[in-house]
Amino acid sequence: METFLWPGCESTHGETNVAVLVPGAGYKVESPLLYWAAEQLRDRGWQVQAIRWTDDDEPGDDPHGFAARAVQQAFAEFQHADHRLIVAKSFGSFSIPWAEEAQVPAIWLTPILTDDVIRRTLAETSKPDLLIGGSKDKFWATAALSETAPTFVDILDANHSLEVPKDWRASLAAHVQVFTAIERFLTSQLL
Repeated sequence: METFLWPGCESTHGETNVAVLVPGAGYKVESPLLYWAAEQLRDRGWQVQAIRWTDDDEPGDDPHGFAARAVQQAFAEFQHADHRLIVAKSFGSFSIPWAEEAQVPAIWLTPILTDDVIRRTLAETSKPDLLIGGSKDKFWATAALSETAPTFVDILDANHSLEVPKDWRASLAAHVQVFTAIERFLTSQLL
């Protein structure tokens, strides 16, 4: 695993707002959902620290621990941040237990809600989180979670990439919904 400062962010380690981007297993931080989220944060003055998986990364039997260590390492350079935020796609949501313990708010894009540890953690959280998933995503199992603290945004007919298969216009509209929800979350919950 390696981390890097998002292009256009100023390198500073003083008091600041820091967001960590956590990719999916096969979804890089340069892919549309994370790319545009990073651009939104950068334009709001956040330092964006991105994670990139390397060839030797292997979560083994502990995806929660693996994701937690990656997020901890990404935040390590910014120990005195005023505000911290995680923006994670799919596999990156295995860091949900760490985020809960550290009380770091997050934007979870297509989280793995079929995982028991993730579900238990989300059912007990009181911190502001935004979870966005597609109604056609097999991992988007929101039943019994809708009354918890996080905000859930369900994108109609979208799959695990938050795209509508065979309909680029509907896919683009879905992504606009995602980034509008992120903008609202950043404005109302964080700064």
